[in-house]
Amino acid sequence: MGEIIFDKSRRNLKKVYNRINSTNLNQYVKAQMEEVLFLAIGGYNRTYELLLAMGLKPDEIATFSNLNLSQQFLNETHKKRAIYLRKINYVTNVGKNFDFQSKRLDLNVADGFEENLMVYENAQRTVGIGKKKEDWQKPSIVVMDDPSLNLQFEGHRFKYETKIGFAQVRNRNATPSDIVQEIKPVDEAKNMMFAMYQENMVDEAEILDGLNRLRESVHLQLKDDWAMNPTEYKKILGSNKLATRLKEIDELGIYQLKTNKRIGYKNARWVIIPDKAFEFKGFDYKDEKDLFNEELEAEENEEQAYIQEQESKLNEILSIELPFNIRQGVIGKQLNSSMASLQGFLEDVDDIEKEKINGLDLLDGATTEEEYHTIKRNNLAYYIDGNFKNNERSDKNYLGGRRLISIDVDDDNSSYEREQVEETVEEQGLFALVYPTAKYYYNGAKRWRIVLMADEEMDKEQYKQTVTGVANMFGLEIDEASKKVSQLMGYPLVKDDVSVISGSMVNVHQFYVEPKPKAKNVLPMNKVTSSNKSVADFEHPQAKLLKQALNEGVPEGKRNETYYQISMYLRDTLDNPDMAVWHDEAAELIETMKEQAEADGLPEKEIEVIFR
Repeated sequence: MGEIIFDKSRRNLKKVYNRINSTNLNQYVKAQMEEVLFLAIGGYNRTYELLLAMGLKPDEIATFSNLNLSQQFLNETHKKRAIYLRKINYVTNVGKNFDFQSKRLDLNVADGFEENLMVYENAQRTVGIGKKKEDWQKPSIVVMDDPSLNLQFEGHRFKYETKIGFAQVRNRNATPSDIVQEIKPVDEAKNMMFAMYQENMVDEAEILDGLNRLRESVHLQLKDDWAMNPTEYKKILGSNKLATRLKEIDELGIYQLKTNKRIGYKNARWVIIPDKAFEFKGFDYKDEKDLFNEELEAEENEEQAYIQEQESKLNEILSIELPFNIRQGVIGKQLNSSMASLQGFLEDVDDIEKEKINGLDLLDGATTEEEYHTIKRNNLAYYIDGNFKNNERSDKNYLGGRRLISIDVDDDNSSYEREQVEETVEEQGLFALVYPTAKYYYNGAKRWRIVLMADEEMDKEQYKQTVTGVANMFGLEIDEASKKVSQLMGYPLVKDDVSVISGSMVNVHQFYVEPKPKAKNVLPMNKVTSSNKSVADFEHPQAKLLKQALNEGVPEGKRNETYYQISMYLRDTLDNPDMAVWHDEAAELIETMKEQAEADGLPEKEIEVIFR
């Protein structure tokens, strides 16, 4: 291990060394043609001796504390080969009062010194007077002696004068000739390079020397550690500063007990010195690039851990077994239930489409809205999770088991791009499947389906409140049909068109509000709690229209108004708390009437307006 920290610093020194020992051009030509080399040497007490060891003679060096181009400065530096700057505060000032003094970064001081460097680099001046007047031959080497590492105080970096090379020495009293021998084998830097100062409160050589003295003095061994009386520890090291510093270095592991402990015949707050401390060979110094690579590696590890966490969470959700029901077309209520996972659901998409449905070809061949709706109603695949009594789909027959939440982004006026929908889901940190609905394959409409997973099974009321809450969270409006626990969902037509977004399951209790218990000491209301009567059997004009539509459809010419009256009647039923016993039936009849309106030939847009 050499005296110079970082190979780039050796190469900076070698560039200056080669400049000093170059004999290719005469001094005047070199002064006019060569770029100025700025070199800062940090943490070293023998910089001037080092310049002499590198080949400069005392009369070739001009010593100053600044680069102010005064006439005296010009005269004294004229025809010199190097300027040796001795300065304490390159970028700081010192505040003093009666109680204390403090050093702080002062950008006015720092900027002023940086401007001096920039001016010096390109300055052209004259010296002498009269016939003796001549061009100033400025030194092409400027060495900044920086024993206190002031040039990088609090991480300061020069923004404009970026041609400064930095070098730092491990042992601030290292022999100059040793440093020269160390740089001779290396190649010089193409350009002077920045090297980050390594700031340690105590010089590394002093630390190594202190550890060596401790090694020679320890005598009380405890397995792999050594114990030393605190007073003896400080006496051997010779200063409180070094004694404290050694305990602060993590690599050494030296610490002091917090309470007295008897070891042998003595009680003391012993200083414990591990054997490994004596193996310390010096600090593992890190330059900017090393620190950047460490940060990069840490970020990569963190990102990889996050990816693995998300992958694990995703696989967990995709592998949940659900009671799945798949059917062709929406006509009828019969289901075929079997257990399946979303992973299996995704894997079967293309097979179901190609072998059973052929929906893509049918939609591609549809030339009218009527053909599209016929295909959608009779030919496409649909699915729903959950258990239903007698495998017959209706809210009334729902037995539980539903966990999938479906929300359609299908407003005709919607301008949502697929990416916007996915970003909306991702912003909430939720797992979801996002895929196009059938209308997208028919005419390219921007219609999308979002399918999420609840963190528990939902009953009818929980499903309604949860799907409503999630839609509100996404800023989307949904119709009453979407709030039904028995609502079918359109099966994806192309597996590659399904986006799988990693995230968490929807928390049901975030949206579900438990019904308030009935107040005590209140007389019961005359409210119907059960009935075998259908809403179509009431003595009401709109109920009669409903019954007619159920039995024989609606004749042409009366369809829009009839279905509008039916819709109003069913929605009034849903909005009336006294008719709660008929709410499930009313919600199901709304969907039945939509299907019947389609069968009677009403366009989809008109149906949406009527049943909105």
